[in-house]
Amino acid sequence: MAGFLLSVRPDGSTEVGLLGEGRGMDVMVRRNGTDVVVVQGDRLTEEEPPEQAPLAGLTAWAERSHSRYCAVLVREGRATLWSDVGATCPLHWARAAGELLVGTSAGAMLPRLGGPVVLGDAERSLLPGGRFTGVTAVPANSAVTLVVNAYGDDPVAVHRLAPLPERPSVTDPDQAVRTVLTVLGESVARLTAGADEIGVSLSGGVDSSTVAALAVREVGASAVRTYTVGTPFGDEFAQAAWLADRLGTKHEEVLFGPEQLAGMLPRMIHALETWDPLTLQIAAPACFLQDHIATGSRQVLLSGYGADLLFAGLGGTGDEEAVERSVVAQTRATARSNEFHPAFADARHTAVRHPYWSREVMDTALGIRGRLKVREGTAKWVLRSAAADVLPEEVAWRPKRGIHEGTAMSRMFAAALDSDDPAVQAGRLYGIATGVFRDGGPETGHDEADRDRRLGGMG
Repeated sequence: MAGFLLSVRPDGSTEVGLLGEGRGMDVMVRRNGTDVVVVQGDRLTEEEPPEQAPLAGLTAWAERSHSRYCAVLVREGRATLWSDVGATCPLHWARAAGELLVGTSAGAMLPRLGGPVVLGDAERSLLPGGRFTGVTAVPANSAVTLVVNAYGDDPVAVHRLAPLPERPSVTDPDQAVRTVLTVLGESVARLTAGADEIGVSLSGGVDSSTVAALAVREVGASAVRTYTVGTPFGDEFAQAAWLADRLGTKHEEVLFGPEQLAGMLPRMIHALETWDPLTLQIAAPACFLQDHIATGSRQVLLSGYGADLLFAGLGGTGDEEAVERSVVAQTRATARSNEFHPAFADARHTAVRHPYWSREVMDTALGIRGRLKVREGTAKWVLRSAAADVLPEEVAWRPKRGIHEGTAMSRMFAAALDSDDPAVQAGRLYGIATGVFRDGGPETGHDEADRDRRLGGMG
């Protein structure tokens, strides 16, 4: 299910509306007396949430039971909203006509706010709450507590759910390499457990290739499908096909053209709720692939995304601390960017799982010093060294290409938007967003008397 919109009135009564009908994600509602818990996520287990548990118990359950999630608890006149470690399921809040609104789509709130819809400019579009005036996003790895019956938007408390390393400390190469391989293997194992078939978006580079190799190790080559997206301006078909042949996966090459991109952009902007050019360039090949493989059945797709951010894939300039600061800055910015937003895939009945963006892998990566990430001029040295245990050497040490560079997305966007001027492109994307969101966000089906029951079993 694509998401939810929860409204809490001053008297504490609640109403939950469903956004969309996708099968990739699950929305669960549980009521116990006046307590209400709503969770959107990709459930990995059938474990039920603990009843009347404190917030710590609920957050621990959500972490165990989902590959990605966001949630809200309404209890005793307060609403606590929280997100997973990377904000891979964005969650927002706003106040309108005395009600507190909490939802997975900022756009769905806009018709309830009254007055004209105001979109943030290009600079503010990357800030929490900056995309739409009056709507605020929950930060990654954070719990935000709000008073239900209040006039202001300021939370009464914001705290981190679980600590990540404040400063990296691991300097031993052998220890770092062993730990990276172990935790990444465990992450892939957790995300593939029990699946009949797993898809992997494969570029042939070290990030996605390591995920594909580990998936094959877990479920067998016959249960893994690999896909590579290319464009008329660039592709990585040969590299990906070479590896897929050696892994023994069922492999498909998918060609993506400018006309298809132009037709897809309004739907991307609507689902991802961003009009930032770089974010859209990064997301476009993945969205096209999700469109291409969509069926009426639920699918699971693994991604290699996130490794560049955590392991200094872009290299960086300056000393070790400059590399480390860059890793932290890029990781934080990405959590705000909506690049991981599940709505586009979910509407196509696909759950996208990100092994690198799990808490364990992020904790490990952020704890490793920069000297092991960029070593002797080689970016992602520690990850490449770990990958060499499961990949051919030429793949593990293949030179770096950006996630959107192999498909030449800059040229694709120039063709689709009829300009290679970044300012013109940004203006045209903003124009598309204006048309999309000022016409109203997703419908929530408020007239359906059984909407809560459809969202999940309740006591």
